[in-house]
Amino acid sequence: MAEPEGNKLGLLAASFLAVPLLAASLLAAPQGQAILSLARQAENFESQGRWEEAVAEYRKILKIDPHSVPALNALGAIEVKQGNFRDGIAYYEQALKISPGEFGTNLNLGIAYVKMQDYKRAAAPLARAVRLDPKSFQAQELLGVAWLGQDEYAKALAPLERALDLQPQDLGTNYLLIRAYIETKQSEKALRGFDRLEAIDSNSPWVRILKGQAYDSGGAYTKALEEFEEAKKALPSDATVRFSLGFMCWKLRRYAEAESELTTTLQLDPHFTQAKYYLADTYLMDLKPESALPVLQDLLKETPNDYRARLDLAKSLEKLSRYEEAVPQFQAAIRLDPTHAEPHYLLAKAYQKLKRPEDFRRELALAEKAQAKAREVQDSLATATGARGNPAQGLGIIPQSTDQPSPPTP
Repeated sequence: MAEPEGNKLGLLAASFLAVPLLAASLLAAPQGQAILSLARQAENFESQGRWEEAVAEYRKILKIDPHSVPALNALGAIEVKQGNFRDGIAYYEQALKISPGEFGTNLNLGIAYVKMQDYKRAAAPLARAVRLDPKSFQAQELLGVAWLGQDEYAKALAPLERALDLQPQDLGTNYLLIRAYIETKQSEKALRGFDRLEAIDSNSPWVRILKGQAYDSGGAYTKALEEFEEAKKALPSDATVRFSLGFMCWKLRRYAEAESELTTTLQLDPHFTQAKYYLADTYLMDLKPESALPVLQDLLKETPNDYRARLDLAKSLEKLSRYEEAVPQFQAAIRLDPTHAEPHYLLAKAYQKLKRPEDFRRELALAEKAQAKAREVQDSLATATGARGNPAQGLGIIPQSTDQPSPPTP
């Protein structure tokens, strides 16, 4: 099973808020005094959490001045605060059509995408924001987050280093920069980063999270779990902390604890896609396919091209004996990544249950071919590195002949 991708970035994404609307900036628009009065009233509603009334006031401003970038930004910010990311993005994009070089709008758009964990789309507006204001700590840090979210660790270094220059004591920036150094094999810089973190706050939960991840990558899972549990004591309501603990419990096959932590993660952040995946996988590993199914269906609405989630959905349906429904899901997983043996093999099993012998034999042959190819690659690597032992260990997706399904009776 692959490691979670980008799950370490949630600690920053949840904390960023869109740039607020300043009522005074509306005075340049036509009928400035009327707009100023509406803006003040809207901001008053916002401060009370009366979102619908605030939206109504900002829309009144747009009736007076349809090109009011501040009003569009304010409407976008309200939608994003409420988790309506696509609606918020639509407002920001409308504002950018009016004024493409507006720093705040580009930053806001990047923030919305980061909150959605859509790091690929976040990069462009955040790069524009950095060009418009290179001294913006928030823009530099978020651009680093956007690159980290795409596993572009080398690209993340420059903006994160600039962000750290702007705010050397910021724990989050130090944390993310160490991650980038580790991934780019710059161990000396990473070690100096640990020293900085310890000097800033040796008891910081984020230091514990980073140590936990370091222990995890080194295979010291028990120590990693201890660090995550300590972080939870300090920040029990942080989605990233709870996810980290839940993921480690999943890794250690402590499924009841994993389920609890990952469920809590999604209560704190309903858009935490990695938490959805690992919660569903926890259910599957704990023989609860009926619980995994709705989580995976929800996840695939957000990430329809997620191979792992698509395969787990197919597995859930297969385990529930819903073979007709499982077949197209296995086929979809194969289209997303045709190199793996597992979906071909499981599709063959589904065809066997459906008494489709020709389809069964075809998929079984494809599964064997894919596994043989995987062994070839592993053999080549073993030869090149001088490895000993069974080079195919860990590759076995298809069981040996004693467990292999027999062709169905025509």
